[in-house]
Amino acid sequence: MIIAKPRCGFRQGTGLCLIGLLFLSLNAFHQDGTAAQELDSNRVLSEDSTQESSASVDSSRNFVVSIERVTIHTGRIMDTLEIVLEPGNNLMAGFDFRVGVESEFIEILNILPGEILDSCSWEFFNAKMVEPAQRENCPRSVWHVVALAEVIPDETRPACFGFKRPASLVRLIVSSEHVELVPDTTAAVYFFWERCSDNSISGVRGDTLSMSSQLYDYYPVPDHETESIFPTRLGAPKQCVDPAARNLPIRRIDFHNGGVEFELRLMPKPLPDTSGGRTTDSL
Repeated sequence: MIIAKPRCGFRQGTGLCLIGLLFLSLNAFHQDGTAAQELDSNRVLSEDSTQESSASVDSSRNFVVSIERVTIHTGRIMDTLEIVLEPGNNLMAGFDFRVGVESEFIEILNILPGEILDSCSWEFFNAKMVEPAQRENCPRSVWHVVALAEVIPDETRPACFGFKRPASLVRLIVSSEHVELVPDTTAAVYFFWERCSDNSISGVRGDTLSMSSQLYDYYPVPDHETESIFPTRLGAPKQCVDPAARNLPIRRIDFHNGGVEFELRLMPKPLPDTSGGRTTDSL
């Protein structure tokens, strides 16, 4: 195991700080016994080295991470939903995502690397279902996925860290084959937080960590909120950030949840009333 100096601004008292190359095992632990995941690549390319604070970040530069939304008319799905990255003006060298499904009508069977990881030849990828699935205030099914462009800095370099266009990070294999009859309904697939390091992105220098800024729902998502900080589906709470840290995480990721809409068209939908005013789609 390789351990480098902590370089992020998560509160270390909770044991949830992402640290430089505390990896090679997804089950690495701090001394207080709390699991932590590594996201730093420690390689300098063209990322701006200017230190930024959360308050000064321009939202037009945010990462946009979206779970694909599809409509199914047959009541059956055995397909992929992509998690797509729109990078804005940012570079990335790793990510740590956690996604959940509450609906009984779909299952995530597997998670595969997406276009960025395949085309850029990233070194590390791991996706697994979190066990046990029936935990208090958690979705019925939770998956955890981590990817790194580089594990150990050496002469072998990734071909790239992404594209200047939207591209997939991972592909979720989704199925409804276990259900005999699916009604007209929606099944949300959504980002979920059980620790501060969930749903974060590392910069290529290893000294910039991006965390949730905005969160958008398109399908109904169950409310798992309690008085405790975790678990939550509302993004990384403010308690995750240590104001006294030298390198503060940056709230620079807009998350768009997705999922599947089953629309069997058994009855025609009424036509919208366009006689007065106008309608505006809102997030």
